[in-house]
Amino acid sequence: MPFNYTVSNLPLLVPIRVILPAATANQIISFPDRFLGRAVSLKITNNDAANALTYAYNQNSQFSNLAASSFDTLDGTIVNFLEVNTGAAGTCLIEAQVAPLIEQKVQSKTQDTFYSTRVPTTGEQNVLDLEETT
Repeated sequence: MPFNYTVSNLPLLVPIRVILPAATANQIISFPDRFLGRAVSLKITNNDAANALTYAYNQNSQFSNLAASSFDTLDGTIVNFLEVNTGAAGTCLIEAQVAPLIEQKVQSKTQDTFYSTRVPTTGEQNVLDLEETT
């Protein structure tokens, strides 16, 4: 699916919040699966007063450390996946602005008639319907 947002056409987005419990190992947040979009602004807050947490985004193998009682922001980075390992005593707060995925309808032209293809469901796997539009 195309992701065609720029600064000029990005809508105002209400932030989403996810709280991860203490001692969470390898918690993965998939923004397209869970929130039907991509995080365009992200804030990670470590609420543990004694322990650091680690996080990585977009399936990066290099984890970043976040010190106790601190936060980090990822502005200007499009995040699809976020993996977090929290400390033993405190929670982790994830706040993000999620831009919705855009579905673009593709039309093909045959002579002067346009056809749009409907993707079949699992019950009709070998059937394609063509809708004629002018």
